[in-house]
Formats: sequence, structure tokens, C-alpha cells
Amino acid sequence: MSVQTELLDKGLCVISLNEPARRNPIGHAQRLELTAALSRAEADETVRAVVLTGSGGHFSAGGDIRDQAERSLAEHRERFAAIRDLVTRLSRFSKPLVAAVEGWAAGGGFALALACPSVVMAEDARFVASFTRIGLIPDMGLLSTLPARVGPARARRLLLSNRVVEAHEALELGLADELAAPGEAVAIAGQRALDEAEGAAMPRQFIIDWFARDISEALDYEQSVQPILLNSADAAEGRAAFAEKRAPLFGGR
Repeated sequence: MSVQTELLDKGLCVISLNEPARRNPIGHAQRLELTAALSRAEADETVRAVVLTGSGGHFSAGGDIRDQAERSLAEHRERFAAIRDLVTRLSRFSKPLVAAVEGWAAGGGFALALACPSVVMAEDARFVASFTRIGLIPDMGLLSTLPARVGPARARRLLLSNRVVEAHEALELGLADELAAPGEAVAIAGQRALDEAEGAAMPRQFIIDWFARDISEALDYEQSVQPILLNSADAAEGRAAFAEKRAPLFGGR
């Protein structure tokens, strides 16, 4: 299984992306597994709070390039329906949910972390968008969650420049809510989630829902646009360049 779940003391559930040899990629199968794990945690009355993390020292290297082959638009859009289910569940989760980021959170990994209502980063962790490097737009709700945290102008620059954001800058910008010593992100995130679980559940849910209200527009947009880009010549070149560890040569097609 590429997603592992562990129930700890005090009702804390830790959900881990668990393909450390590949830095925990997020392909279609992993998204389905993660959605199922979140569903189980949400329905389990013994679970009071959830931490989402990655195993092996990294959160996630992002989308699985091997899973991004050319497909019919209908099949791509069906896959994006699964993304919608995952991101909606993360952003509106009915229990406290905190992302614990160690190492890299790149591309879809960056988006996955920001889909969570709260983010704890290790002091040596890093964020990077990376989508345009492979001929794609940001997905998994990042077009909404990133500007919600840093504002539209900064979000646009980060998405177009693909600049790496180190943890201390991420805290200053508002991408992270708290920093932890390396290796301690899960512990700090767990305590943050359990502290939040002491509050009244219903007001918390209404607040979470309000701040997630714009994500559906971003998900609609990416579901209509990203399938076209995934089948483009530039995306094929981006995948090839990534595999060959070279700079891509995009032709605008």
C-alpha cells in the first residue's frame, strides 16, 4: 500500500504517503488510497485529529510522471473528478487536519500540503511549484490555496518562477503555520491537531467551510484545462526532459 495509517494515543491518526524510494509520488492510485484513508478516519469515532505526512524524510515529490500518459479527455476528466474528491475532503475535513512536511513538497506535493487547513514544516523542508516545468498548470486546488495564503501577486510569481521556498521564508509568507526541528514535524503537527480538537466541532467546521469556499472554482478550471495540457506536445516534452534530466524545449503546442 502506498498510503499507511497509524492510530496513536489520544485519538491522533497519522496518514503517511509511503513510497519513500520514490519520494512519495501522488498518482491516480495514491489519490484514491488517500481519499479512502481520509474517509475511514473521518468516520472513525476514535479518531479526534489527523496528521498527513510522507515517509522516508520527504513529504511528496508531487505527481507521478509515469502516470501522466496521453489519454482521452474523458478519462483525464474522470481522473480529475478523483482529485476533486480528495482536495474537497482535505480542505473541508470535519476533524482537525494538519500537514507535517519534512524534506521536499514539490508540485502536487506542495498542493497537497496547502489543501490541508494547517501546515507544519521542518526547518529544512522546502516547497516548490514545478508545474510549468512539465508543461502543465497547477492542480489539486493550488490556484486557490496558494493565493489564499500569500496573496495573488506572490502566488503568481511563485507559480511562474518555480522558485524554491525554504521553510523560514515559507513561515514568513504564510505558507506554513509553524516550524519544527528536522524530524519533529509529525510530533508538532500532532500536538497542534489535538489542541484544535479540544474546541467546539461545529463552529470549527463552519469556519473551515468558509475558507474553503473558493476551491471548487479552481478545481473546475483545472478539470477543464489540465486534460488538454496533459495531451499536449509540450507536456510530452516536459515528461521526456524530466526523465532524461535535461531542460525542456517547449514549442507552445
